[in-house]
Amino acid sequence: MGESEREVERQAILEASPEEVWEALTDERLLSEWLAEEAELDPVEGGDAVFRFEDGEERRGTVLSVEEERSLAFTWARPDEPETYVRLTLEPALGGTRLVVVERAAPVGPVALAGSWDVRLAALRRATSLVLA
Repeated sequence: MGESEREVERQAILEASPEEVWEALTDERLLSEWLAEEAELDPVEGGDAVFRFEDGEERRGTVLSVEEERSLAFTWARPDEPETYVRLTLEPALGGTRLVVVERAAPVGPVALAGSWDVRLAALRRATSLVLA
């Protein structure tokens, strides 16, 4: 990370297999359970990403890289604001999967507050239980 960037990193252990967590990260229905009220994601390199939140906020971006059941990276931005970079990495862990979320932005760009990712990861725990059902 360069001096001109800020970074937020959060981790969660999810009681689900990497395959099940991957589904929660890439399935639009499940994304709407934990990340944004509405999500459109084409999980291929160069694919579009659109996230609409309850408060009317919308973030648009592009999928940068995909390693199935291992990592997903994309950019996203609010209108008229600089993009931020988000990487979601899955690692097998005892009892499930470790998910590491890193969001990186230039100092003038918005980075989701650490609390925002904490809330999202708690919602993801609930969403992965939907995958198991």
